[in-house]
Amino acid sequence: MQLTKESELPEKYEAVIKPWFDADVQAGLRKLSDGVSIHYRYAHNVNAKSVIVVSSGRVECAVKYAELIYDLFHNGHSVFIHDHRGQGLSSRTTENPHHGYIDDFSQYVSDFEHMIDDVLIPILNKNQQNLPLHLLCHSMGSTIGAMLVLSRPQMFSKAAFCSPMFGITPPLPQWLATILVYCGVTFNKLRKKQSAYFLGQGDYRPTAFHENHLMSSEVRYRIFRKVYSQQPELRLGGVTHEWLHASIVAMKKIREEAKTIQLPCQILYSGADTVVANKDIEKVIADISNCDSKCIPEAMHELFFEKDKFRVPALTQILTFFGAQSLSRPSAQKAKESFIP
Repeated sequence: MQLTKESELPEKYEAVIKPWFDADVQAGLRKLSDGVSIHYRYAHNVNAKSVIVVSSGRVECAVKYAELIYDLFHNGHSVFIHDHRGQGLSSRTTENPHHGYIDDFSQYVSDFEHMIDDVLIPILNKNQQNLPLHLLCHSMGSTIGAMLVLSRPQMFSKAAFCSPMFGITPPLPQWLATILVYCGVTFNKLRKKQSAYFLGQGDYRPTAFHENHLMSSEVRYRIFRKVYSQQPELRLGGVTHEWLHASIVAMKKIREEAKTIQLPCQILYSGADTVVANKDIEKVIADISNCDSKCIPEAMHELFFEKDKFRVPALTQILTFFGAQSLSRPSAQKAKESFIP
């Protein structure tokens, strides 16, 4: 198994990974019916064993995932990823492009369906590749991915959720945060404002490494911040009342309906995570009938960008899970046909 090491990353990222990503990973924009344009990337491996479809977290985008895409590709997979609406190089939907905003998480899910049905499947058909689709999600991307699995249970062969946002750890007591979110949404509607930041949130501001709560790898953290420094259009600020309200509804839906998920799943979560709520993750794990899970002690929230001692075991476990034979392996064409209204 080939995985990039921290010790080689500073030089390898600039000399190998970034040039490969820029030159060999197909980029495109897909305009949806509501006028929103969704940016995507596709790494085509002619000898692919599967297509890994990536659902990234909040504030993230395809460019940030260059190292991960490179590693997945060089371990025998094609990779498809899109920037969720309102972040990355996809259309921003509020007057302030830094707002973390969404009305309803079903919008993210609908976008995801369109990107697979109308972009990825035609690409695979053109390349004459009828491969199983595997879903790989991180944080907010897990909320979106799990909702997609609930909506289209036959779309993927397997799904892996990392540090999934099935519950969040608010900076305030849960009851108070919920009241403030609902009050904020109501107040914005009364004053006919589309959105406003939640208490303590604001525009993008880079955080010093020693103050960050995302990853313990300084090498990967500095690359992440450098990418966002060089491409200001990627930057996203804090969450709005509307995003928080939508996330509360979406996470509740997942916790309530997890028991209906039959897809083979793997859930990896981090012992030192201060972003998502591990107790809610463990509840979902207990409710999914076919779920392999592991808590990685001491790891922080972003397992794909963690120190090697956390990242390598996590990715090894994911790739092993995707590589194992499954009783049911929906093909790309089957995914296209699996729509449940």
